[in-house]
Amino acid sequence: MFQKARAALISALVLAPLVVAVPAASAATAAPSDPQATEATGRVLDWLSHLPGRAGNRVVSGLFGGYSGSAFSLAQTEDLKTRTGQYPGLIACDYGSNGSSTIDSSCNADLKNWSAKGGLVSVSAHVPNPAQPGIQGLYTHLDNFQQLTDPTTTVGAAWQRTLDQIATGLADLNSAGVPVLFRPFHEMNTSGTGAFWWSGQDRATYISVWQYTYRYLTQTKGLHNLLWVYSPLCGAGDRAAYYPGDAYTDVVGLDCYPTDPAAAQGYGELTALHKPFAFAEIGPPNDPTTHVPAPAGYDYGRWADAIRTRFPATTYFLAWNDKWSPTVQLGASALMNDRWTVNLGGINPAARTDPAGPPRPPAPGTALEGFENGLDGWGGWHTLNGPWAVNEWASQQSYSLKADVDLTQPEIYLNKVARQDLSAYSTLSVDARTAPWGNRAAGTTAKLYLRTGADKTWYDSGSTVVGPDGAVLTMSLAGVADLTDVEEIGVRFAPAPGASGQSSVYVDNLTATTPASTLGDFETGLDGWGGWQIKNGPWPVTEWAAQGTHSLKADVQLESGEAFLLRHYATPVDLSGNLTLTATARTAPWGNQAAGTRAKLYVKAGANCDWYDSGTYPVDANGTQLYFNLARVPDLTKVCELGVDFVPAAGANGQSSVYLDAVSMR
Repeated sequence: MFQKARAALISALVLAPLVVAVPAASAATAAPSDPQATEATGRVLDWLSHLPGRAGNRVVSGLFGGYSGSAFSLAQTEDLKTRTGQYPGLIACDYGSNGSSTIDSSCNADLKNWSAKGGLVSVSAHVPNPAQPGIQGLYTHLDNFQQLTDPTTTVGAAWQRTLDQIATGLADLNSAGVPVLFRPFHEMNTSGTGAFWWSGQDRATYISVWQYTYRYLTQTKGLHNLLWVYSPLCGAGDRAAYYPGDAYTDVVGLDCYPTDPAAAQGYGELTALHKPFAFAEIGPPNDPTTHVPAPAGYDYGRWADAIRTRFPATTYFLAWNDKWSPTVQLGASALMNDRWTVNLGGINPAARTDPAGPPRPPAPGTALEGFENGLDGWGGWHTLNGPWAVNEWASQQSYSLKADVDLTQPEIYLNKVARQDLSAYSTLSVDARTAPWGNRAAGTTAKLYLRTGADKTWYDSGSTVVGPDGAVLTMSLAGVADLTDVEEIGVRFAPAPGASGQSSVYVDNLTATTPASTLGDFETGLDGWGGWQIKNGPWPVTEWAAQGTHSLKADVQLESGEAFLLRHYATPVDLSGNLTLTATARTAPWGNQAAGTRAKLYVKAGANCDWYDSGTYPVDANGTQLYFNLARVPDLTKVCELGVDFVPAAGANGQSSVYLDAVSMR
């Protein structure tokens, strides 16, 4: 947060079901943007990218240690340990020192020690203004920003000297084998009083400066220990507009200081870039008069709830220090000891067991079994001992189901043999894990399965490799016969050839989800939908569809600005009981889209038909799924309108078309 940085620097100057034989799922590896990245650096990125698919601990905790030099200290880290019993998993240092008039990397000694203890390391830099060094220059807009890429200019030469100083510090970490989450030019999407000198610049110029900096440090200076973190401010717009590109970025994040963490904006925009997502800074908002937060009035525990319910693709968070620190605010223990939080001692980049892929929002569901009150009717087959309900590991709440196993057995089952009716559900999932002990060889696989009907026909999810991190097994129930007569449900574990010794297996959080309520599939007409600020239409068409054969289309004039496809209810309807609203939106490939069109799902609800929305997503001719968590809509009993707001970029012109399909609630 720019006001926070200013105050701190002045004062001190984070399947359709498959039947029987299915090949084991392969876990894709996330590759760094730098093809020459060190092996250790690649492992960190790969591990982070797979965290959202883990069961249980899946979000790394972090704390800012301060500005390098006299303001950097691990004292608040020790205080956090005293208060919560936990050290953060990640420590960050800023190379901007002494009011950002110089570059200082003396914090490297602590960063190297932290890395040696198994922690992650991040470096940011409130770098001096090449035209006006010092604290005042940090907040003075640089008019000749484009000259940073030209070392023959005065500004470019000064920037080159700064880069060389930064490179010296990063090279020291590189020599020590320390991977670095490097976060330059943060909060670039702000402008005006209090914004940094690199903020509010021309977007194309900002991108070229980022790419120049990337090439200089990575290629010219040979620094291959860097994971590049792009982090706009969530409280301002254009959060994805300055994105430097996939080839120059490894992690995307948000700097967020909202009163209510669940209201943080920009998650959808950033996760749509399909890079690991983080909250690169979090903390309480500033008082507008004092530019510092109110003392001990902010509950950090709400961040744990927000991440689990609103931002499940989060891989790490970084709490700010000093007056923003969880050590002087509330809720530190709730955040650091949350079941999703990974602290120092829990980071193991060599252990990644779940399949990778773009972040997915959580599906609301009904918990069938959580083992909080015992076995819930479950037993085991080919187990050595157990099963028992235990609290040594759980993906949700406190307990899971555990059994001791012999890894030389070809298969082991934890299951429930009892007739059940699952006909009301569309998807089934469960969290599975193996203990870290025993020789697991190439790894144990697991599959969620059902046996239904008089013949006890077998259906399963397909195999997924599971390990001590845990993994989520998911199975679509579409096409499963006799769901009214489920005779058995369970998890089959299969040790790899060559595995030996004794180990344990666990399951938790068996959850079923209900089918979505369709609000618009447009297969037989408009489904009550219309448009506003459009040129022609809307019509149901067959030229594109996200599912089925039809979608809703309208012609738009791009320079006219926003266009809406919407469903208005003359008499408000009750949509309570639904947790999510989803839809797929698309733009036509024709027309001058400039920097691209963005779209947001919205709901108008309550006595005054108040507006609530999902935040914006980039949309193009490929189509984009939009997701809106309805927990933030206070009165779904009176919904008067819902729809999609399409917003062309500045400079867009000409005629184009927009499309909508697969609108549903669940």
